[in-house]
This record gives sequence, C-alpha cells and structure tokens, in this order.
Amino acid sequence: MRHAVEAVEGLRERKKARTREALIDAALDLFERKGFDATTVEDIAAAADVSPRTFFRYFDSKTELIMARNTAQGAKLGPLLDARPADEGPLEALRQLLRENLVERCADPAVVREFQVMMTTPTLRDFTRQHFYEEEAALAQAFARRLGVDDGDLRPHLLAGAAASATWTVVDRWIAEKGDADRLLAMIDEAFALLEQGLGSEASTSG
Repeated sequence: MRHAVEAVEGLRERKKARTREALIDAALDLFERKGFDATTVEDIAAAADVSPRTFFRYFDSKTELIMARNTAQGAKLGPLLDARPADEGPLEALRQLLRENLVERCADPAVVREFQVMMTTPTLRDFTRQHFYEEEAALAQAFARRLGVDDGDLRPHLLAGAAASATWTVVDRWIAEKGDADRLLAMIDEAFALLEQGLGSEASTSG
C-alpha cells in the first residue's frame, strides 16, 4: 500500500512539474511574439490549455513566472564566494564564480530566453535590476571577509558596487549581442580585468 501511495504522489508531482513548465514555455512564446505587457494571464492559460485559476495555483503573477527559472537556479553569492580558495582576491574570486555559475545557467536556452524578455521589457528591466542589486550587501560582506577587514570598511562596499555594476553590464551587453557561452566568458574576463586595472592591486589581494 505504501508503495502505491508513493507512486501516486510521484505521478502527481511529475504532473504538476509538467504543468508548471508548460505555463512557462507558453508564456515565453507569447512574450516573444506579443510582448510581456500585451500578454494576459488568460492568454498564457489558454496557450497552456489550462484555466486562469490553474495559472494562479503556480504563480502569483506574470512577473513571478518570468523570474521562476532564474530564481530557482540562482544561488546566493555570499556563501559561494566564501567557498572559493582563500588565496583569491575578491574580484578574482567573483570572476571565477561567475565563469562557473553564470555560464552554466546561461547554457540553458530557456534561461537565456527569459533574460532576453526581462532585459528588453522596460518594466521588467527595472524590476530585474533591483533584484540583481539586492545581493550587493551580501557581496560586500563576503568581500570584507576575504579582505580581512570590518564590514564598515569602505573598500569592500566600493568593490561590491563596482563588481555588481560590471556584472549587470556584461549580462546586458551579452543578451543584446545574442552571444554564445564563449563570448560570455570573454566578456566576464574583460570586465574584471578592467576592474582590476581601475581599482588597483589592493582589490586583488587578501588581507
């Protein structure tokens, strides 16, 4: 009996996952054709062959839907930076982290499509930028730990602000260029090389 219950529950979860993905895929198709603002929840539900009520079982809004994959896949930068080798300076640690984490995420065509919709829709772009910079404080704290200075020190906050801005610019330009993974890697390396040059050796050494 227990195995039968588990099988039913497993089937139910797979069905829910398929419905969720169908809603996201249908929404992306519509956003690309009609635009985000012109697409309604009713449009998305109809395209996914479900009711609007079903849509709201999975997402509170179109904005939550378009952020879904990126939110699920996005890991917190602070703990990931803390796990990097101790001999890497703050900017080098973040550069390596982005090369691994961001490039891996952007290897998924669906994630790239979502980024494209978000970056080309003015209302979403502002929301995405705000969400993007929410981690800046955690980034500054991780940089402070890596530099061996107090959280109140100005250096980690300046570094975090510059690094966050550089990362946003890289993603924005890469999406606009419709580049591949190699291009994204090259842009990350170029941006962080420029940061290192501009911020000096103190930004690249710990302690």
